[in-house]
Amino acid sequence: MVEIQIGNVDDGKPVHKWLRLLLPGMPLSGIYKCIRTGRVKVNGKRAKQETVLAEGDVVHLYMAEGDFANLSRPKRPKYAGISKDIEVLYEDAEILVVNKPVGVLVHAAEGEYASTLQARVEAYVYAKRPSRAGEAFHPAPVHLLDRNTSGLIVFAKTSRAARRWSQAFQSGDVIKEYWALVEGAVRRPGSVAAALTREGAVTRVDDDGGKRSATHYEPLAQSSGTTLLRVRLETGRTHQIRAHLAHIGHPLVGDIKYGARPMRGESFFLHAAHLQLPNQLDLFAPIPPRFERKLEGLGYDVTRLRTH
Repeated sequence: MVEIQIGNVDDGKPVHKWLRLLLPGMPLSGIYKCIRTGRVKVNGKRAKQETVLAEGDVVHLYMAEGDFANLSRPKRPKYAGISKDIEVLYEDAEILVVNKPVGVLVHAAEGEYASTLQARVEAYVYAKRPSRAGEAFHPAPVHLLDRNTSGLIVFAKTSRAARRWSQAFQSGDVIKEYWALVEGAVRRPGSVAAALTREGAVTRVDDDGGKRSATHYEPLAQSSGTTLLRVRLETGRTHQIRAHLAHIGHPLVGDIKYGARPMRGESFFLHAAHLQLPNQLDLFAPIPPRFERKLEGLGYDVTRLRTH
């Protein structure tokens, strides 16, 4: 038998999800069978699939310790060789806010893991706080940025924080503002309220069957046939800014996927500059050097723009 006391990291986690993270070597059918047959008890009572764990709960797993060792997730050696080089703009016991660079994936995809922001954050957190036996939750982003979008992204360090921040993003309580460099002259503030549908690698406007989406924008400066916009998201659909701005005829500079003119060796310019949860957090990420160089090359007064 294996005894595990639940810590704050896994507080609020449904028992079946906790087991899936804790025992990656066990198939999902095996997880459910363990619960169904009474091999998982919480505070002395048989767990049910819908049982939610709380900090301080004592869980008993009725399996041999050797089997548990073979099925449980790898510990610190998993992070050997993974860079901990991240720019942390805010950290407390519950969350970590990172300034994501351009070109870095947030989640693993197509076999990539070690170079992702997820892996770097996990390595950073576990280097500072060695994992306890029985901990299942690992740091996870509560929202996403495209590979070629830079700026502020929130990682939850506990299950409780993941739940709270995900709800805050979904309800619109979190204010998200971006800087976007677009083609053409945008002379007045405006909004785009066009429903969006995801189709393969792109997002398109679909007022019939798409999801409600709203984007608000304000011009900050213009130069050389381009405009620098401050963009605020009311909803958070995949590629929302890119699709909405292209829809009104102002695609992001360099964003050929959404109709922009090709630019040799360059991707688009989009930066998550401001993130606010009223009465809790108010953060700004400085514009990255690559973005600044582009603006300077187009004739923008970058020194003045830094005050916006």
